[in-house]
Amino acid sequence: MGPSGAGKTTLLNLLAGFGTVSSSGEILVNNNPRDMRTFRKMSRYIMQTDVLDLQFTVLELMILATHLKLGTELKMTQKLEVINEILGMLRLNGAVNTKTQKLSGGERKRLCVALELVNNPPVVFLDEPTTGLDDQSSSQCISLLKMLAAGGRTVICSIHTPSAKIFEMIDTVYVLAEGQCIYQGSGTNIVPYMQQLNLHCPLTHNPADFIIEVACNEYGEGYNDLMVEAMDNGKVTRWMPQLQHLDGNGGKVTPTRTDTTSGASSYYDETIEQFEEEINPKLLRSKSSWWMQYKLLLMRMLLQMWRDKSYIKLKFYMNIVLALLVGGLYTGVGQLASKALFNFGFMFTIVIAYLYLPMMPVLLYFPSEINLLKREYFNQWYRLSSYYAALVSAKMPFMFILAMIYLSIVYLMSSQPLEWFRFAMLFFVAFLTALTSDSFGLLISSRLSLVNGMFMGPVLAVPLILLSIYGIGYGKDAYISPIMKFLMSLSFLRHGMEGLVAALYDYGRGDTICQDEELFCLFKKSQFLRVFLGFDNTNYLWSVTCLFGFYLLFTIAAYILIRQRLKRSTANPIVAYVLQLLTKHFNFTSYNY
Repeated sequence: MGPSGAGKTTLLNLLAGFGTVSSSGEILVNNNPRDMRTFRKMSRYIMQTDVLDLQFTVLELMILATHLKLGTELKMTQKLEVINEILGMLRLNGAVNTKTQKLSGGERKRLCVALELVNNPPVVFLDEPTTGLDDQSSSQCISLLKMLAAGGRTVICSIHTPSAKIFEMIDTVYVLAEGQCIYQGSGTNIVPYMQQLNLHCPLTHNPADFIIEVACNEYGEGYNDLMVEAMDNGKVTRWMPQLQHLDGNGGKVTPTRTDTTSGASSYYDETIEQFEEEINPKLLRSKSSWWMQYKLLLMRMLLQMWRDKSYIKLKFYMNIVLALLVGGLYTGVGQLASKALFNFGFMFTIVIAYLYLPMMPVLLYFPSEINLLKREYFNQWYRLSSYYAALVSAKMPFMFILAMIYLSIVYLMSSQPLEWFRFAMLFFVAFLTALTSDSFGLLISSRLSLVNGMFMGPVLAVPLILLSIYGIGYGKDAYISPIMKFLMSLSFLRHGMEGLVAALYDYGRGDTICQDEELFCLFKKSQFLRVFLGFDNTNYLWSVTCLFGFYLLFTIAAYILIRQRLKRSTANPIVAYVLQLLTKHFNFTSYNY
């Protein structure tokens, strides 16, 4: 407990092992240094924000959690028995077929607890579980936690000004003020403890409210220092009236220390011993395989997209309308020599469309998706690599279908050569460009907040666009400096343009049509157009290879940044220093955990 800003969440994060990069000191478990890998396997952290999949029901989420956490250890009937037992204990049986977006605040909080109880963790951390709940829901939530603690689990939570009814349920209270401990012990001993300091709680006052008010200096300044001294800043592990005596010289409270492990249950001791015995063969090995996690997460992501009908319809209609608009603007340009430059503009619209259409949605949704990933990954639901592979794979079918619809319409309306291999070559380059743009957006949003990502994405796209058409119309003998050639090679859009030009104007392309009224038909031969554009030395396979290389580069880089973000690791000092400078001076990498 403690007033706002006292350090409750910070302390809870440290105890749970979440965000410990800049901390110092040590944490002991049963008087032994904590092994972080082991402790994360035996503990679960339920954060303040209830982040859930809105497109799934309670039962579907519970089944997914059991598959990921229990693997093939239990049969499906046994898993359903576990689910029914947990849902019954948490009073969620009546909401098994309800989607999470329709649950009440109390039900959402209980569902978050239920999801983490699937594999029966012995230690559970909760950050302000009653925030946003009414009195009845808060009381039910704490009663549930009390029941879990009575079953042998260690339940540690932060709570903000509990009611008197809730306060009576709590076994041990640790009160913070300005980052220091001002009380530790039973809630019933707060009143005599405060009386020792000449602070008398009114009979009708909630002791929890009273000590928080004292911590906020509502009864005068200086009491916090006295309480910190009385508790020796938390080294007095359990204040008890019978263990206190007054110094005859000044009546100063002299604390008596108690054994730090006196409150540990036999269940907890047995669990620690079991984990120490099984750490190598069993504990550190996930119960579900990488392939199983990948399949489950891929199915979840595909169902998410399929059930979001409004998003599917928006993307579908937007691609059709855009295709009809572009096809109408460039009708018939593919066969006419006089419209060859307009046909180049048609290819440029394909590149621009497949830059922004895949990139912008990623910049919008992934910063919010990271919150769900953070909760599930930290609580050992799955490996990050399996999640990331599913994330990358889930987009491809929908992107493939939309690309086929869009490119089929514009290809036919613009009267491009009716040769299937040319359409296949054009489609492959355009689809690779779309995948690369998607991974480029993922790379940006992996470290930036929503606002910063939406700003940086279009800004970084501008030089890529300019470099993709630099030197167009200069001719074959035009001089381009080596620096500019190097910069042009860094734009994946440039390779996309070269691939499209090669697909439509290379590999034996026949003569284009010269109209009768044309006196001089320059671009009848496709080779003349490629020379004029400066693309005479382009190679389709090289363009495809470069696009695929950029796709792999962006995808791997995004994975590394996401991993570093989730682990809050400073293992790479150069990357950490650069990100620190960006955060300090430009606020580019600010985001809420």
